[in-house]
Amino acid sequence: MENLSIFSERLKELMAEREMRSETLARETHIAGSSIRSWLRGDSFPTFSSAVKLADYFSCSLDYIAGLSDKFESVPPRPLPPFYPRLRRIMEEQGVTRFSVTEHTQIKDAFFTNWSHGQLPILPTLFALANFLNVSLDYLVGRTDY
Repeated sequence: MENLSIFSERLKELMAEREMRSETLARETHIAGSSIRSWLRGDSFPTFSSAVKLADYFSCSLDYIAGLSDKFESVPPRPLPPFYPRLRRIMEEQGVTRFSVTEHTQIKDAFFTNWSHGQLPILPTLFALANFLNVSLDYLVGRTDY
């Protein structure tokens, strides 16, 4: 998966700029060192929460760290709104239904039910949602208002 390798490289670059090792990043972000090493190897994506912690720590956009944008944009940390109500609002603003999302993406309808009960999407699902809705990851999750 292309985004996975880009994410891994971006994380390496951001850490190198600070001359930082995975142990230091783990300690400062309260993320398991084994998870960080897995991401650096390109074995897996971080969870929603970990991706936000990383973007907050490096004060960058989720789109940048995830490889969806080549432009480094400084995005200061802020509390996130609950995911599902925000998604529903964005979908309503765009006149998009659950049916249209499931018809045009690989996203299953059951995911909406899970999200409505507080589960958070995985990054590849966020990528698909942001792409379909033509919004940034940061806007989708509430890190920015644009």
